[in-house]
Amino acid sequence: MTEESKLAFRANKCANIIKSLCELYGVSLQEATDIYYQSETSELIEHGVSDLQCRSDKYLASVIWDEHLESSTLPIKG
Repeated sequence: MTEESKLAFRANKCANIIKSLCELYGVSLQEATDIYYQSETSELIEHGVSDLQCRSDKYLASVIWDEHLESSTLPIKG
């Protein structure tokens, strides 16, 4: 697989996960994009860690959503 095809695959995977976030959780495209790029899971996918890119888009969307919910319910330190 060439470097160009790897980039295309990752871009397509990212778009499909964001689309799945919209469909599964009824969030806007902008909100889904923000949730995706703020997740630790997206970084792991981008770096090819643990073969996450081989998981289904809907599964990864649910993992990212759970991560989002967990991070948004953490108590504020101060």
